[in-house]
Amino acid sequence: MGSTPTSGTTNHGAWLSLVERSVRDAEVGGSNPLAPTTDRHRLQAEPVFCISRHMNKPRFSPLWLAAALLGHTAWGIYPVLARYLQIQAHIPGLTLLTIANGFAMLVMVIVVGIRREFHQLRIRAGWLVALFAMLRAVTNVLAARYAPAAQVTLIGLLTPLLVVIMGRVWFQDPAPPNTGVVLTLSLVGALVMLSGDMQNPEFWQSGGDSSWVGIALALTSSFMLALYMLSVRRTSAYGISSEATFLLQLIAVVGTSIPLSYVVGERFDGVASLAPTQWVWLIFFAVFIVIGANILQVYTLRKLGASLVTAVQAWRLPISAIAAGFILAEWMHTPTEFIGAALTALSVTWYLVSQRKAA
Repeated sequence: MGSTPTSGTTNHGAWLSLVERSVRDAEVGGSNPLAPTTDRHRLQAEPVFCISRHMNKPRFSPLWLAAALLGHTAWGIYPVLARYLQIQAHIPGLTLLTIANGFAMLVMVIVVGIRREFHQLRIRAGWLVALFAMLRAVTNVLAARYAPAAQVTLIGLLTPLLVVIMGRVWFQDPAPPNTGVVLTLSLVGALVMLSGDMQNPEFWQSGGDSSWVGIALALTSSFMLALYMLSVRRTSAYGISSEATFLLQLIAVVGTSIPLSYVVGERFDGVASLAPTQWVWLIFFAVFIVIGANILQVYTLRKLGASLVTAVQAWRLPISAIAAGFILAEWMHTPTEFIGAALTALSVTWYLVSQRKAA
């Protein structure tokens, strides 16, 4: 990192060693919230968007490419299970967010405790990433309350493009080869999949002035998600593990969703009213989707970079369509849905294969 200690030193190698130890110590201080420091030596870290040139080149190994695809598969199932639990188990959206993330938080407290990494929770760079994650989660839930589904869905498709643009302009993090091609193909595939629903007037039904609130929330949500994905990989430069990063994210989300659920007036009779089948789905949702998807996302963002991980985000759409058929009995039935799903899946598969060959 391009940092300068406050006390001088004449040996360049010793200075570099001191910097590395200071980052590993992971103590917080200084005016820059992204600057890891120690009591003895205060470092002035570069801004988070300038760290890229000091980081290792992304590793496009088959294992991590498969992990990215598995993570997006879990995220594709996420909205289907969330809808099932809200409709069948009558769990309100923010309450579901609190229960699932609260359980995940307890699990990660144990994991981080076993790894003896609680000291990493004091690093300000980690809390900045957690802030992005919290704002993304809250604005995403609230956007669905005020804006039509079409507008929220289409705005969400802008996230990979935002990551590519912001990564290049602010973070000096250029996208891998063929990223523009796969973004174009997957966007076309997504629009083809949604074309049947978009012809339904109810899909575009406006909620009056509240629709503009929903659109603003959806745009903010996509922007925060882009910032989150671009920032996660850079937390490794401050000595924060993937597990501690995820725990910080959970603390921020749960700490916000609890009071917010009371503000919006959500009511829930309690988990005692859930049927055994609903219990199974809730546990599966919390363990395999919330924990699994997030852990895979943090790991792959660090190994592959935000541009590649978000470039295959459209994989979630065909997965959601398939999961909706099995869980909600809402199967694809129009030719455009099958064509769009096939185009999206094939473009993502081609992109990942091309990245492996280029590695």
